[in-house]
Amino acid sequence: MAHISEISWHVTPFREQRWLDLWGPAAAKAADYGAESWQIYRSNEDPLLFRQVTVWREKSDFEDYWYSDEICEYRDGIVDLYDKPLLPVWNTPIASG
Repeated sequence: MAHISEISWHVTPFREQRWLDLWGPAAAKAADYGAESWQIYRSNEDPLLFRQVTVWREKSDFEDYWYSDEICEYRDGIVDLYDKPLLPVWNTPIASG
């Protein structure tokens, strides 16, 4: 069964591109920790809201990624670019096509 994590990033105004430039490589590293896929979405209604979605076989792989020294360093480097606490929301696939 796939485990889908979603993290909502509410980025500080006028820092969207800087956030993406700095966090994009960290999001891509999810694959190095076992993610089957990863994506970053930007809301059309709220251009400061980004969602990072990753698909994992095991939830523990996400924790290995999220709490790794490497990814913690990336988060430390962008701490001034977003303003909401980061808590993953877990989803279960129900149907797809």
